[in-house]
Amino acid sequence: MRTDDAYRGWDSETRYRRLLDDLIPLDLGGWRLPEVRAALSTLGWEIRPVGPGGGVPDLARGRRPEVAWVLDHPPRGPRQGVGVLTVAADDAEQVLGVEVNLSYGIAYDDDHAHELHFAQTAREVTEDVLGGPPTRLAGPGPRAVWIRPGADVGVTLDEGNVVLQLLRTDRGAEFRRGYPDVWRGSLGADLSRPEPSRPVRGWEEAGERLGAALLALCTEVHAFPGDFTLRLSSARDPLRSVAAVGNGSDDALRLEAPADHPDLPGSDRFAASGWQHYGGLRQRVVFGALGTGDRPRGPVREAVSLLVDAVRALEVDLADLTYSGEVAVPTGARHLELPQLGLPRAVPEGASGA
Repeated sequence: MRTDDAYRGWDSETRYRRLLDDLIPLDLGGWRLPEVRAALSTLGWEIRPVGPGGGVPDLARGRRPEVAWVLDHPPRGPRQGVGVLTVAADDAEQVLGVEVNLSYGIAYDDDHAHELHFAQTAREVTEDVLGGPPTRLAGPGPRAVWIRPGADVGVTLDEGNVVLQLLRTDRGAEFRRGYPDVWRGSLGADLSRPEPSRPVRGWEEAGERLGAALLALCTEVHAFPGDFTLRLSSARDPLRSVAAVGNGSDDALRLEAPADHPDLPGSDRFAASGWQHYGGLRQRVVFGALGTGDRPRGPVREAVSLLVDAVRALEVDLADLTYSGEVAVPTGARHLELPQLGLPRAVPEGASGA
């Protein structure tokens, strides 16, 4: 393993820890461009503009018109990777985040055989430096975020690149326009409000939004590694519910619904759809739904169809439908939030929902 300073690649925990030690103490003030420039200059770093038609480094996957500044190369920039500054679309002087693409210019070696292991190591080192687990897990990404005064810290996977983010602490600002969170695994104190900002209208739209949320969960939660449970239930009669359970031990998504209750409707419809009766539950297994790439798309569509059909078989009206759930990772269980689902979130027991 190379350790000399002339080597630009990130290939050790020590190098990443040094990067955190440089960035975490910075006082970025109100995140105005002159303040950020001055703070980075204390590290000897310089930022340079992306001119008209100029190329943005590999950190900016896809179309990133909001990237207006890049960090210079070492020693006037981070030794690990390449960095960019993201600014607000309506205010070129307002910086929203500083990102360092840790994967830029390296080849994964025996210590970090692939990007998932690389990201996991980065999260573990960040957790040690910041003194605790991330406040929030989220996707698309997947992303781990530590909510802190002055600047949030994030470690994310973006199209196979492991990226360290320093983010402006402002919950009202969308860091990357057009890419809102699809799912979150939040601690109780970090829960957003349970009512949806864009309520779903009609069962067809409900299925589309559920499909997007479930696909994100099936393809991303395992990367932490983690498991998830998503429940859909009646607000008036929570026993009328169905659940999707993703366990990282295999690629199967398990669907469950209560049985053995005489007041529950839909027995014939469940049987016709292939649900089996085991130990007080109706169960259906959809294989191939958990994984990466495009392979889970078909199985997830099948699961969504089964879930929507099950909810309707239980005679739950769309206006009465709520969701809840959990994400379980090695650092503990978290409340599941699906901000784009368009359904009210059932407030977890012991949480205020604020």
